[in-house]
Amino acid sequence: MSWESLIAPFTEEPIPWFSTALVIFAAWLMGFSRSGLGAGGFVVSPLTVLAVGADDGLAIIAVIMIPAGAIGCWQHRKALERQWLNPLIPAAFFGTILGGLVLWMIISSGEMSIVHRRLEFVVAGLSLLYVVLVSFRDKIVKLGGGSGPPSSKGVFTFGCLLAISQTVANSGTPLLTVYFIRHGITKERFVAAQNAFLTVQNTIKVVPFLILGLLHLGNAGAALLLFPLTLVGSWCGKHFYQMASERVYFGCYIALLVIGFLSSAILIWGRTNFYHLFH
Repeated sequence: MSWESLIAPFTEEPIPWFSTALVIFAAWLMGFSRSGLGAGGFVVSPLTVLAVGADDGLAIIAVIMIPAGAIGCWQHRKALERQWLNPLIPAAFFGTILGGLVLWMIISSGEMSIVHRRLEFVVAGLSLLYVVLVSFRDKIVKLGGGSGPPSSKGVFTFGCLLAISQTVANSGTPLLTVYFIRHGITKERFVAAQNAFLTVQNTIKVVPFLILGLLHLGNAGAALLLFPLTLVGSWCGKHFYQMASERVYFGCYIALLVIGFLSSAILIWGRTNFYHLFH
């Protein structure tokens, strides 16, 4: 594989320097958010789609998520509790199968430009939903009680929803984050559980991406090229997590929400419209 084919997803965009800078930041942020927050796809996914388009963007982040999640899982392994894995691992398989079917329905018909627009709407729409979830988490957690430990059925249900969203849009961790917070689970415990879940789910997710033709040697090679930046981000995220209080932790989460909101709003407006502003 030539150097030109590796960097083609960046250099063939309307503004190559902007796309390259944005995807570099997204790759670093993927590592930082996984290790430091146990989340981040709701920001990284729309950023990468904005940078390099829907098909390459989803595939690149899908690949980077695997080692990023594995690193985060290893870093937080001591806080991992098996009681969360028992319902979450089956949910990863079941939800990914359902998500693969949804993704197939989205991309199986229509011209390529129409498919790309659909994917932009899905990625942006779900990301905006998760921005709202985290922004109003304090009010949401008070709805309907929520006292006591979460049930296995509830963890499985939200794990399935997360797996579907992860397969379709590479995002969705606020679903579990808000659910765990609602039941009084601390960040040390739910970050470990989410990283373990995501490591399994993101690995499984490669199968529907390959079957549907979203993942190929070109964008997979580009993802591997970006992975060292994800490693640096993981190192930064690890140190942030160790030093951050609950308040600082969610302060960083809010900063990501702003980035996620802006990038998602641009995608809904139209990626093509955005790049036309600079021509």
